Amino acid sequence: MMRIPSMDNSMYKNLLTLNLSSEVLSSSQSSSAFSVNTMSTSGFLYGISFVKPVNPANSVELGFHLQKNLFEYGDVHFDVGIQDVLFRQGSNSTDADGLDTKGISLFTTLSSAKKFNDYAIATHLGFGSGKINEDSHQYVTNPAQNIGVFLGFQFSTPYLKKNGGVRFLTEFDGKGLNIGVSIPILKSTHINFGITQFENFGNFATEDRTGIDWDDLKGDAPSITFGMGINVPRIFDSDDTDELDKVLGDGIYGETDSSILYYDTICTDVVEILRDSIKVSKNMIDNLNAYNNMLQHKEAVLVDSTQKTLLREQVSQSNQNKAMRNLSRSLRFFYEEQYRNALSEVNSAIELNPNLAIAYGRRGSIYYMLGDIRRATLNWNVALQLDPEFTEIYEMLQAADENRLKPLEIGKTQENSR
Repeated sequence: MMRIPSMDNSMYKNLLTLNLSSEVLSSSQSSSAFSVNTMSTSGFLYGISFVKPVNPANSVELGFHLQKNLFEYGDVHFDVGIQDVLFRQGSNSTDADGLDTKGISLFTTLSSAKKFNDYAIATHLGFGSGKINEDSHQYVTNPAQNIGVFLGFQFSTPYLKKNGGVRFLTEFDGKGLNIGVSIPILKSTHINFGITQFENFGNFATEDRTGIDWDDLKGDAPSITFGMGINVPRIFDSDDTDELDKVLGDGIYGETDSSILYYDTICTDVVEILRDSIKVSKNMIDNLNAYNNMLQHKEAVLVDSTQKTLLREQVSQSNQNKAMRNLSRSLRFFYEEQYRNALSEVNSAIELNPNLAIAYGRRGSIYYMLGDIRRATLNWNVALQLDPEFTEIYEMLQAADENRLKPLEIGKTQENSR
């Protein structure tokens, strides 16, 4: 909690709890504090604090805290304690220095915790005297010893659950409402933000104002607080075996050598790190398997493509050979003046390879001999489109145009083409 006493029984997991905080009242006034707490296996909570208050000016306070759980019933805990036993030094007033027991606080606390799935709420109800009832920013020479009631709620959420969960705090310290939030940035480290005297926050930093809004610092002035807490895990000693058995029970930790057993916080950290590493490794393996499957698929596609290319080349070469045999027979039929047979062989060659310029040239010559000048010219032009350097075709087209193409010349041209 922020200003009221409370008891977190999970503190026995930690050897020490370190807290550093600052309370800002205005641009020129703030207080800071550092505290160390530890809980013994017998249930005593010990604390020591170093505080630099706003007033008395330039002073430093050393405070002591002692708290003990008297009994438990289910999830209800009853504690009593004493705090604010102060030793002050360095103040501008010599009367304020030394041991100060006038603001000593005696208190009792009744705490309860309930869980609701991933959420939990802890309630702290109690009463106390001294600074618990009247914690003024101003130094009071002879504070009145009154008893006041305080009430606080701590709401735990699953946000950042891996590190312990974000906690929201609300408390009434007998004089005003305080609110705050604790955010775990690591399992053993959390940062805190809060506002005290929230209902009077409109009067925050009145010393920074001007005109009629300016006012001196009041004892119950609102403030903005921020700080950080660090938990130092405990390591059990072999002499604490009996207490260890009570804490760990019959679980797997209970069977572990207590001389080397780190407490639950470190064990949890190690397990979480290992679990995360296993997840990362599994994801890497899955990604590598997927990549391997992709490479195997690409390899199969490339093999199929290569085989198809080779097959096409083989078919193309086979067709080329057949087409050339057809052209050879067509030339023989052409010289024997069996033009219909020659035409059939040329057509077969063109079906096997439609890109043979010589086949179209020869078919044009056959059509010319059959007296079909139009088809002859058409086939010669196709031959030129396929092979623009087929000079013999130019000569035949020119001779046909001038009507001076002789059958003998056609035969010679076919001979040269072959």
